[in-house]
Amino acid sequence: MRIVTTAFVVSWLLISGCGGPYRALWHDTKLPSGRVVKVTSFNMVWGIEHDDRDVTKDSFSLEYVMADPKVDAATREAEALDVFELARAVSEQWGFRTATIAGFPALERKGRYDLYQFRRQADGRWTFTRTEAKVFSTD
Repeated sequence: MRIVTTAFVVSWLLISGCGGPYRALWHDTKLPSGRVVKVTSFNMVWGIEHDDRDVTKDSFSLEYVMADPKVDAATREAEALDVFELARAVSEQWGFRTATIAGFPALERKGRYDLYQFRRQADGRWTFTRTEAKVFSTD
């Protein structure tokens, strides 16, 4: 019984230590331009929709915090192209035709951000479209 009680107390202490406030994890990454951004997520995304597996839609998705979110859209796009270089080589190695890059203004995933959807053309060039997206938060 003493072992069970000790295990319960240790488990409770570990679990209670997981309570908020949470901090976003990141990895500072120096880009070829010399700027430093915080990469917060880099994932392989399965091409699946409503239980229909589509291998052609597999891709890499990268999220980062912009070096300066107050600059104009053209400067943010140039930075996103620089960030895309972190995912381009691995995307090509895996034979993926798409990649997604999301640029957030701060570590907290709240509010508006830039979403870049990259597509590899038949000749190997990558093109992208930028849209503004928003994270809806209940905070």
